[in-house]
Amino acid sequence: MKFLFFGIKYIVNYHIFKKKTPLICGLTVTNECNLHCRHCRVAERGKKSLTFEEMTTALQSFYQQGGRTVYFQGGEPFVWQEGKKTLEDIVVYSRKMGFLTTIIYTNGTIPINTAADTVFVSLDGLGDTHDYLRGKTFDRIVKNISESKHPALYINFTINNYNKNEIQNFCEFINNIDQIRGVFFYFHTPYYGFDDLYIEPEERKEILQRLIKYKKNYKILNSKAGLKSALRNDWKRPLDICQVYEKGEIYTCCRTPRDPNLCKNCGYLSYSEIDQTLKLKPSAILNALKYF
Repeated sequence: MKFLFFGIKYIVNYHIFKKKTPLICGLTVTNECNLHCRHCRVAERGKKSLTFEEMTTALQSFYQQGGRTVYFQGGEPFVWQEGKKTLEDIVVYSRKMGFLTTIIYTNGTIPINTAADTVFVSLDGLGDTHDYLRGKTFDRIVKNISESKHPALYINFTINNYNKNEIQNFCEFINNIDQIRGVFFYFHTPYYGFDDLYIEPEERKEILQRLIKYKKNYKILNSKAGLKSALRNDWKRPLDICQVYEKGEIYTCCRTPRDPNLCKNCGYLSYSEIDQTLKLKPSAILNALKYF
């Protein structure tokens, strides 16, 4: 209920008083990772990890600006450690500070035990396909999911040229895993150029139309409004109410901002959800309440 009241207040301030209070704030706790995925070059940004003090300072700043949702990402956030402190210490700190929602984005290779409100686990296809894209980890991730007692586990699936034909089979697989509450679909974003993972716009539209149909039968978290916005490719970019903190820098929207061509081909569909929520589209609002 606290988040619902906050959301109503936020929308009133956004539309009527034109306030651009940060809505979602991300902490890149580390660029280190235990995987070497085909789509990712985060490690090339340098092995930068935040100290616990830097994280608490950033959280205090976001909170003072009015932000109440924070997510922790990497690299792989669960590998972060400082002395005896682990990621869980910063999760607990943020909850005590008063953040209404804490989210972790993880590759799922480390047991999922956390007090964070929501956990998104990356799975990019069924066994062989996922393992081709992310290394031989599929079975380990599914085991960690099945053994986790976390009440709000979701899957992030990034669609690319290698997994685009098994979306429906993947949805059927996810439907049979009780621990998973839903799967959120993204598209591969060409941060490093138009590579073999990139899907051309016309084919992307066809896939989005399929996802809209699949929503009737599968646990797809993307809202119909968000998918239709992606189909039109009309959501606001950059989304200036979203911030990412990476050691010493605060970025607006993403860590590769102000690139018009990249923005045009952005596949980060969670931002289309935020945009549609702010435009008061009912399906987007109802969807947001599921995982915030």
